[in-house]
Amino acid sequence: MIKINQQILILTIFVVIFGLSAKASFENSGAISNIDERTAGMLVQSLLANTTMSANPRARRYLESNVEFMHCPGPHSEIYDIDDDYSHVDPERITKNHDITLILEGVMNEDVHVDQLHVDVYWNGNIFHSEDHKLDESIEEQEPYELTFNWFVPGFAPSGAYLVDLFVRAQGQELGCERASFSL
Repeated sequence: MIKINQQILILTIFVVIFGLSAKASFENSGAISNIDERTAGMLVQSLLANTTMSANPRARRYLESNVEFMHCPGPHSEIYDIDDDYSHVDPERITKNHDITLILEGVMNEDVHVDQLHVDVYWNGNIFHSEDHKLDESIEEQEPYELTFNWFVPGFAPSGAYLVDLFVRAQGQELGCERASFSL
């Protein structure tokens, strides 16, 4: 079992190094002069995505990651004080073609009526998708608040690094923001 895991890890490292090397060679060759860096990067991502999609399920397990929660960067309101350590997802690993549940755990620092969850999805550092979800919950000051958000990850979602910013709002005012980080 250990030998198989080592072989999978070595194969994964080889694919990543090969992909980066291919990108560098492709960009430096000048064979196609009108291709920009973004397009070349997308070609390499496609190569890696196709490799990931056709990989043995045991190998794919190492290419996917657990979700890490952290506060959103920059100044944000903390009326809803979200706890990074207790916020979680179910199941623990995000995989394509499956439903996931994001669960934000925290405490509300004021009496509020939560009416919206705004979601920004970033893929490989670029905004990929935004959506708003209507909520209708009244929470009292210092009351624990668990926000549950269900989400289907489509099979055609591109492989790569994802950041998901979750903004909790009341009447347009931001109450708190939490960032989820993972890879597909």
